[in-house]
Amino acid sequence: MTTKTNRSLKAFFLSASVAALSLGTVAPLAAQTAAPVPQASEVEMSDAKLEAFVTALLGVEEVRVDYTPQIEAAASEEEQAELVNQANAEIIEKIDAVPDLTVDEYVTIAQVAQQDQELGARIAMMVEAQTN
Repeated sequence: MTTKTNRSLKAFFLSASVAALSLGTVAPLAAQTAAPVPQASEVEMSDAKLEAFVTALLGVEEVRVDYTPQIEAAASEEEQAELVNQANAEIIEKIDAVPDLTVDEYVTIAQVAQQDQELGARIAMMVEAQTN
């Protein structure tokens, strides 16, 4: 794979939050940058907000599962880029469909959960409860 292809795949995987929270992983919707990680105080972390986050996260995971094999099997970089764009659009739709949660809030919660083990564990328990 070329560097451009690797970047496209990396962008997709960074953009598709992984619902494997039970494994301790939370990837943000947006690619990580040099910007500081938001603080928990920048977004409400109530049970209701976290439940909304988990609902969105599970929807995002569905998109990731659907698109990952297609992106990996794409015949060209252009096809990969188109699939990544489609997946990202569906991810945004999944998040927007969840009441009381914005894409920015989703990204912030995911980023904070990466840094805050307690929050990550709390989200993991919520994911487990919703998937059982």
